[in-house]
Amino acid sequence: MTRRTVRHRKSKRFQAPSISALLPGTLSQARSGKKRPRSNARKRKKPDVWSKIVARWGFSHYVALLLALMGLVGLFLLFTDTRFTIETPTVLGNSYVDTAEVIRYADVERANIFLVHDDEIVRRLSLLPQVKEARVRLGLPNRLVIEVSERQPSLNYVRTGETFWVDEEGHLFPANEFRVDLPVLLDDDGTASPDGKHIDAALSQAVLFLAATMPEIAEFYYRSDYGLYFISPEKWRVYLGDAENMEGKLRKWEQIRRQLLQERRAVEIVDLRFDNVYVTYKR
Repeated sequence: MTRRTVRHRKSKRFQAPSISALLPGTLSQARSGKKRPRSNARKRKKPDVWSKIVARWGFSHYVALLLALMGLVGLFLLFTDTRFTIETPTVLGNSYVDTAEVIRYADVERANIFLVHDDEIVRRLSLLPQVKEARVRLGLPNRLVIEVSERQPSLNYVRTGETFWVDEEGHLFPANEFRVDLPVLLDDDGTASPDGKHIDAALSQAVLFLAATMPEIAEFYYRSDYGLYFISPEKWRVYLGDAENMEGKLRKWEQIRRQLLQERRAVEIVDLRFDNVYVTYKR
């Protein structure tokens, strides 16, 4: 092979384009000195979250975890141990409402004492019409005391043959008996208590005032068209209307009564509902 031929081959070899020149971006990477990452290189596996937590935890963290687990176990034992289960609550202060009824409304039998809320018990007991106030005391391991303050009857309220007691605020509650020492309000048409739970407090106070002022009158009546009225010892029907200005109406009654007794006429109705007094005589 001649020297010319070898020189010619070397010149062709250096004139041929390189692979780097044919691939875009290769030359710039070569100039910058950065190597292109291999596509088949294995990626480093990142540690999972649990591994990071375990790696970072120290002795104090393990102690805290142990204490938390012990606390959960302790709570489980407190909520399941029968020693903290309420058997039968103690009820104090009840005279008119039965003890079993109070316990039934409290709804705490067989309940864990740590799961009992005294505010909720008081709310349930307030649904009893005889109960005015209620207080709850809790004590370990399973003691629950319910103390009730009952409504006090001030008059008998009779409607459709059924007797209720009424306190001074006008609240109705079941009567254990008919109290002969209390005044009576007879509801002729059932309108004195539209909801069956209350009567107007002014009406109950008016009845109490009349009973105290006229002890000879034990029964008072009510109906929607006449309001409050009573039957006098002379068998006269005396209409009083609403519960307003009872003192003034009684003064009128005393004056007109003396006058009618002097006249000795057969009176049927004395109407005191208006400014002027109206008298109806028997025919």
